Amino acid sequence: MKIAHVIIDRMARGLDRAWSYVIPEGMDIRVGHRVHVPFGKGETLGIVTAVYEYGTPDSAADVVLKPVLNVVDPVPVLSAVMIELGMWMAEEYLCFPIQAYKAMLPRNIRLRPFSAPTQELCQVVGQRQGRPSKRQQLWDILAERGPLLKEELLREMPEMRQVLRDLVKEGTVVINRVDSASPSFPVVKGHRSPFTLNEEQMHAVTTIVEAAPGSKWLLEGITGSGKTEVYLQIIETIVQQGQQALVLVPEIALTPQTVRRFQSRFGQAVGLWHSSLTDSERAKTWQAVRDGHLAIVVGVRSAIFLPFRDLGLIVLDEEHESTYKQEEHPRYHTRDVAFWLADKTGTKVVLGSATPSLETAFYARQGLIGWIRLTRRIGTRTLPPVEIIDMREELQEGNHSIFSRALQQALTRALDRGEQGILFLNRRGYASFVMCRDCGQAVQCPHCSVTLTYHQDQNKLMCHYCFYTIDPPTACPHCGSRRIRYFGAGTERIVEEVMKLWPGTRVLRADRDTLSSRHSYYQLYDDFVNRRADVLVGTQMIAKGMDFPHVSVVGIVAADVALHLPDFRRSERTFQLLVQASGRTGRGDLPGVVIVQAYEPEHFAIQSAATHGYDDFYNQEIQYRRELGYPPFGNLWLLEVADASEQKAKETIHRIFEKVTGLMEMGIEVLGPAPAPLPKVRGRFRYHVLLKGAKNPRIMAVLSEIERDELSCSITVDPYYML
Repeated sequence: MKIAHVIIDRMARGLDRAWSYVIPEGMDIRVGHRVHVPFGKGETLGIVTAVYEYGTPDSAADVVLKPVLNVVDPVPVLSAVMIELGMWMAEEYLCFPIQAYKAMLPRNIRLRPFSAPTQELCQVVGQRQGRPSKRQQLWDILAERGPLLKEELLREMPEMRQVLRDLVKEGTVVINRVDSASPSFPVVKGHRSPFTLNEEQMHAVTTIVEAAPGSKWLLEGITGSGKTEVYLQIIETIVQQGQQALVLVPEIALTPQTVRRFQSRFGQAVGLWHSSLTDSERAKTWQAVRDGHLAIVVGVRSAIFLPFRDLGLIVLDEEHESTYKQEEHPRYHTRDVAFWLADKTGTKVVLGSATPSLETAFYARQGLIGWIRLTRRIGTRTLPPVEIIDMREELQEGNHSIFSRALQQALTRALDRGEQGILFLNRRGYASFVMCRDCGQAVQCPHCSVTLTYHQDQNKLMCHYCFYTIDPPTACPHCGSRRIRYFGAGTERIVEEVMKLWPGTRVLRADRDTLSSRHSYYQLYDDFVNRRADVLVGTQMIAKGMDFPHVSVVGIVAADVALHLPDFRRSERTFQLLVQASGRTGRGDLPGVVIVQAYEPEHFAIQSAATHGYDDFYNQEIQYRRELGYPPFGNLWLLEVADASEQKAKETIHRIFEKVTGLMEMGIEVLGPAPAPLPKVRGRFRYHVLLKGAKNPRIMAVLSEIERDELSCSITVDPYYML
């Protein structure tokens, strides 16, 4: 007789442990299976985390156990490695194990039994050589690219549905049903690279390919230095060895360009994973990865949990991006999960960036991970010159425009030559806030401690936290004055100003309001790269990774907008954004120029970015972190209480503060309690306590107790957002 340890699907303190059940005779249960088990007076779903022979020390032999009722899926949905990873995440990030396991499973698979469906595979038969036509075009595609899934083929080329039927009818194409549980494709037909690697790139490829399994690397390369080509050539070796590769990108906005580069080299062996996929698409991709049908996946953060059969390489492109940190439970950092997998499975990890996070750069400089630098752009291209404009002087000299005179002149010259420009501003909307000139009160969200942003295209005021929306007031809601004015500038306002200053200019806007689906990302990229627009106005989502060869001017409208946030990473974020945005120009045959506008141009983050000087920035910022004990010199734990009752929130945060004061004897710094920088969000009052120091078992025990006892408290390990 065997015993199964089961984590049940209940998120409640005291229930977040493994429960023991007898496995009935003849029932095939393995680690990673989902099972139905009796619990209390009813039954519940659970995941098997261990299987023991009855009578062994771990099998709870002296207790009368209930039997497992039934197995949900014919095969385990999680591997033994993923089960172990989930347990590590629960301990590391102070979450329920079931939260970690749910993060690993697509919604479709969580909600219904997992099965191995059949799929339709299209392939050519014999030879066909007819006159140029749609039939011949589709036949040639199938002949060149090999067998393709019918669904994927028609998703890529929906206009070919009837053409495919015609080819099947004439007998030159057949469609076979295949069991997706038995790998039958694809043979990875890698196309030869059109690029010749320079000496630095070749060194990077050779070093990482020949490195030991489980090794971790920082690939630090300036913008335009060819990091993606290095990834591609390393992956080519990995897949030729029969292993799989995962390429992570921080934003869905980066996937159109990245996926096309990978698919042009590796064809249908490349899959896509991001939040805009439908439930069905996510489930099918998950299945294809699990069954070995996909050799390469390009995806966002959650792709780290895909069920790879034999994962040989994980790439975190733009590894410095904060989107690699999950802000809801389980609050993991993708880099840390990748490192865990490297240690457990021998997967190699490559962290790529022109502006590495301080933590990663520190690890590399301390020799804790490998470090390879690409110091020059590919070909004869050079980094663009950067001109810093002091907007205080512009105002003093009578220029009240959003744009400095230097930026206006540079963009005018570019447009006159038929070139493109990009303007960055990290604010959506038309105006940052609406204020009364008489009483000085700004129109605030009633549910959040923030001002409402004006969106001209909708003629609405909107909260970007809870999405509360109202019509713009004609009179001040505080004093009744009609002297209502709009202050600050957002992306909408920038678009309006561009069209006013350069009539007839074709302008695209890229922010969270305009890019609401995956198709909008693809359309934006296609329109701009194919020169169907002259100027792209956007937030930071387009400041990274995008390669637009016809851009000769980049204007950063308000470079210091983030320097005044109550966040210890504000200088790092500012530097990274400026360098990444600057890197969007001068990538083709055109020389580029960058205009940086700021009201605090002397700040070291701005000055270092102007010279593309990562080392200069690192040396100053790391000293600041060392003096104050911030990561990488210590851990942070942000304890946040949120409650609809402000009094209850205050009582809870003070009770928590009393529980952590004893940690000060161990050298832990306790900051707070205090209202959060945004003290009210979505109708809930928020209070913070911040712990700072070296991690040890005593701290984790105290935090686990707080997490268990204080239901309104959430704990984030090494938070990326302090607001």
